[in-house]
Formats: sequence, C-alpha cells, structure tokens
Amino acid sequence: MNGRSIARAAAAVTSLGIGAVLALTGTAVAEPSTVDTGLEQLTTDAGSDPAAQAGVGALNQFTKLVDIAELRNVSAAFTPFAYAAPTFGCGSIGPVTTIIAAASTDGSNPNGAADPLPGTLRFSATPAHSGAPLSSGLVVAWLNVNTGASGLTTLDDRTEYNMPTLSKTVTSGPGTVIASMWGMIDYPFAHCVMTPTVGMFYVPDRPVLPPAPEGAAPAQPASTQEPVAPAVPNHADSVSRDEIAHQNN
Repeated sequence: MNGRSIARAAAAVTSLGIGAVLALTGTAVAEPSTVDTGLEQLTTDAGSDPAAQAGVGALNQFTKLVDIAELRNVSAAFTPFAYAAPTFGCGSIGPVTTIIAAASTDGSNPNGAADPLPGTLRFSATPAHSGAPLSSGLVVAWLNVNTGASGLTTLDDRTEYNMPTLSKTVTSGPGTVIASMWGMIDYPFAHCVMTPTVGMFYVPDRPVLPPAPEGAAPAQPASTQEPVAPAVPNHADSVSRDEIAHQNN
C-alpha cells in the first residue's frame, strides 16, 4: 500500500471517526489565532506527503468540530485518543484491525517508560497485532492550543535491545494539546497501516504529586534551624565543685 492509498483509506475512515467525536463535543466556535498559526505550520511541515497531509487534515477537521475554549479545561494525565484507529494489513483476524493510541504526562503509559518531565507529553500506540514490531513509522501531529507550538514527530524510541517501543516524548510545553496519529508498523509477517485518529490532552507545568495515603498526616516542611551542639563540661568548674565538697567533709 503506497502513500496515496494510505491517504485515501485515511480519508474514508477519518470521516467516520470524526463523526463519532462530533456527537460528544457540541457546537463549534471560532479558533484562536494560535490554533490557526499552528495548523498552518503543520500543513507546511506535511509538505507533499499524502499520509502526512491526511493526518494533519484530520487534526484540522477536529479543530472545526470541537469547542476550543472547552479544550483548555481538559485535565487528565493518561488519556486515549478519541477512537481506536482502523488499521489495514495487520494480523490474521480480519482485513481491518485497530490500534489504540494514547498520550501520558506521567509514568502510566503502557510501555512502562520513565516519567516525562513537566511540559512534555509521551505518545504511545498499542496495536491489536501480537508479537514484537521490527520498525515503527508512526507519526504524531501535535498542537498546543494555548501557545500555538506544534510539531510532526515520529514515534521512533527504541528499547535497550534496539526494538521499537512505538512511543515518543515531545516537548509541547504546558497547556492543552490536540494531536493526530497515523503511520505504519512492520512485523515479521505483517505490514500494518494505521489511519489517523485524533485526541486532546492536558500537559501540566509541574510534576503531578501522588495523593497522600488515607489517614496520613500532611508532610511537614523540613526545619531550617541549625542543630545546637551539646554543652561541653568546663574542667575548672568541675575542680571547684570537688574542692567545695572536700571542705564540707
């Protein structure tokens, strides 16, 4: 399946997925200029690649269906994309399978990666296909609706054994991030083509502290007072007390 075939398949299934999102998001409103600027940059970055054009197009359509103002109230550390992405050529359970895409700002992503730093977002994908992938051509188009920061990022992180993790951490900055994911994954006997899915995620500007155990006392700040050294006995005073005691006897 070439790039144009991927784009045609992406356009067909994306319209179905976006329709499902529309039923949940309500009336559309005009996007802030930061969103327009970010989308224009992503369109430029996509260039003439049909698959990238389809992925950025899905994100562009998503912004026209959702209330951008409401996006700034999203607050979840680990969130799946809006719908599982239909995937072609991946597995023997049928001609079309799915890939679950997600993003995380803490260590709860399925690949068990270390906690991302504040202001970063880790994207990951979990295919229905079994076995270890040989290579990852998955791509994420992301856009911070608060700042207009954006990027096209390949999920090319690898394990210590040089195997694809199907994940990647991006420096998005704090705020609400909208994203689309698509691309290809190679397995020993399968070539998976993932059509675009879309989602929205909140990125905090500081680490998210775990809740205190129930009934535990709140942590107290450490004291900044210098410790006081114990008093050293004065030898002269000790001798004087001995003399007084001898005279009294």
